[in-house]
Amino acid sequence: MSKGTKTVVAKTSAKKTEVEKKSAAKCAAPKAAAPKAAKSAAEKKTAAKSAAPKAAAPKAAKPVAEKKTAAKKPAAPKAVKKVTVALEADCPLATTVSVAGSFNSWIVDVDMLKKDKKSGLWKIKLELIPGEYEYKFVCDGKNWDEGANKVIKV
Repeated sequence: MSKGTKTVVAKTSAKKTEVEKKSAAKCAAPKAAAPKAAKSAAEKKTAAKSAAPKAAAPKAAKPVAEKKTAAKKPAAPKAVKKVTVALEADCPLATTVSVAGSFNSWIVDVDMLKKDKKSGLWKIKLELIPGEYEYKFVCDGKNWDEGANKVIKV
């Protein structure tokens, strides 16, 4: 009896398998065509979720970090507005007058003043970044103002 039962079970399981294969093949074609459109969005999300954390997450993290550093570099240098400052010196006997200070590294012959013919004063306009600067006038390239440095706050 066990042999007969095995044969019957084997035939039945074989028949079921063939029937399932045929029905699956018939049903699979129409089901596969229609749900592909519906599955495409859902499957893409599922596939993206399952695939993205495994392989794409480390790759995506590196370019994001590079973009942030690249974005920070151009943003860092801000244009500082310079302020125009007018300086005057009363040196009636001088032939040349310049100004040396912390704004030009105390170089004597960089910022030369021009003599105003009407008033007799030596004048210059400088564009400086806001801050506090010390300076002195230099007459004829040798004679510095006596006393303490003058201070200008911009």
